[in-house]
Amino acid sequence: MTGKSTLVTALVGVTLIGSVLAGCGSAPTAATNAGGVAGAAATAQKIDQSAAVAAGPVGQNLPSTPTLDKIRQQGALVFAGARNGLGFSQLDPTTGKVSGFDEGIAELLAKYLLGKPNVKMSQGSSDTRETLLQNHTIDAAIETYTITPARAQLVNFAGPYYLAASGIVVKSTDSGITKVSDLAGKKVATESGAAKDALVAAAPTAQPVLFDTTAECITALEQGRVDAVTLNNALLLGAVATKPDVKMISATYSSNPFGIGLAKDDPRFKTIVNQFLNTIFTDGVWTTLWKDTVGTLLKTPPPAPPKLGSAAGS
Repeated sequence: MTGKSTLVTALVGVTLIGSVLAGCGSAPTAATNAGGVAGAAATAQKIDQSAAVAAGPVGQNLPSTPTLDKIRQQGALVFAGARNGLGFSQLDPTTGKVSGFDEGIAELLAKYLLGKPNVKMSQGSSDTRETLLQNHTIDAAIETYTITPARAQLVNFAGPYYLAASGIVVKSTDSGITKVSDLAGKKVATESGAAKDALVAAAPTAQPVLFDTTAECITALEQGRVDAVTLNNALLLGAVATKPDVKMISATYSSNPFGIGLAKDDPRFKTIVNQFLNTIFTDGVWTTLWKDTVGTLLKTPPPAPPKLGSAAGS
């Protein structure tokens, strides 16, 4: 898929985004599924990163590096992305386009490197991204990829470019779980890696039940196989927005700084990508992108961009 893809990720509740953005410098007030998010179908149509990408910078006099040379030779940035995250990266099956914040970051980076926002998305999971970077199947991973020291042993991280938090989803009728400590002894659907680690650290006696996707976690909750779901807010937003039988609680925990994953063997390319992020942070393009994607789902002002290098492992 070359060019602008359209990833639409449903962000639900200022609660959710409140935590997503809390670390970014502007924490909105908490809200429930009923407010802060328009209908999924209507908002999906409004999410369009093209204006921000059109305003994005083109890098000048960039140094040669193995990764940059490869990207220029192939004529596109090949990146691991998602297709089911409203607001961040959502595929519209009727158009074949992807829209959202992460998709916009990928297109902006491609434009900075190539002069044109040429991208090719490769499906990558939390279990395969490091391998895809290490064997140079992809040039970058841009899919709500949480920076952790353990992952930083395997790949380089530019950023963070966004700060999220761990959110909790329960059934709409559940009034017994209102904070992370209430997950003690409960069966909690989550994914392996950073999400599970954050849960175990915050609620050591919780019983993690691992799934591969957000949708599988939510289905397990709806079917009563688990008592709650916890993942980073960005992944949960869309799921909650379209599911009246589940809700996001206002309490959040931990921190999920999103970074751009890069190959470990090309440190100069990480410097270039950080220069790109600094440029869109300071020239207003990052804020425009937020307003046109995540911001269309919320009634809150845009946050401040995070500080580069502020996350352990970045």
